[in-house]
Amino acid sequence: MKKTGFIFLGLIAGIFLTIEFLGTGTVRNSLAGSSSTNQPFAITATGPLSGTNVLTETSSFAGGDDELPPANLNARIQSPSILPTPIPGETLVYFVPTDNDATATVLYLYNTDTVAHIVALRGFSYNGVLVYSLNINVGASSFLRLASDSIASAPPPSWATPAPIITNFTDFTYFASLSLPKGVKVEGYTLFNPGTGVVNPRLDQGAIPLRFSTNPASVFLPTAAR
Repeated sequence: MKKTGFIFLGLIAGIFLTIEFLGTGTVRNSLAGSSSTNQPFAITATGPLSGTNVLTETSSFAGGDDELPPANLNARIQSPSILPTPIPGETLVYFVPTDNDATATVLYLYNTDTVAHIVALRGFSYNGVLVYSLNINVGASSFLRLASDSIASAPPPSWATPAPIITNFTDFTYFASLSLPKGVKVEGYTLFNPGTGVVNPRLDQGAIPLRFSTNPASVFLPTAAR
């Protein structure tokens, strides 16, 4: 009888321990599943470039990959930046560059003043984070051309001197700004270069004029002829 009683008690204890173990495992699995499904995705915004990382212009006929971020782009979590503060005496204009594997942006800067000026070119991501920064030195009474893609080898004389400045906005730049000092003017256009990624001035690549505006919101709005 004693052995039977011990066996019975052992069976009861084993059943309770099994139930407790299974219950604990179920709760843990439930918590793990809840944690994995409810955890928000970490959105990493591209950080603004510090003063030490500001680019200076370089004359080149070769650009980079449009789907890779600029070489000195800091990939860290940042709060969106505010729009650039207007520089006293300069005109701040906004535009929308296009720079992916099938398009490019070309800008013309010409200085009608008798002294040299520095033009600040800034690019921003979709959430207002600074992702591109370039300070461009425009000499007195001079002209510069900027292109976001590589230039065809042996370009025509008008594109060879002075050599275009490569401004690889990449697909990370959704809109951009230019701070124009007194006497500095800007024009520009976007063009199509599917399959090549090269701006060839000797070919008709379907240019579309850029729209520059002092109001950043208006550059995304269509214009209607009256």
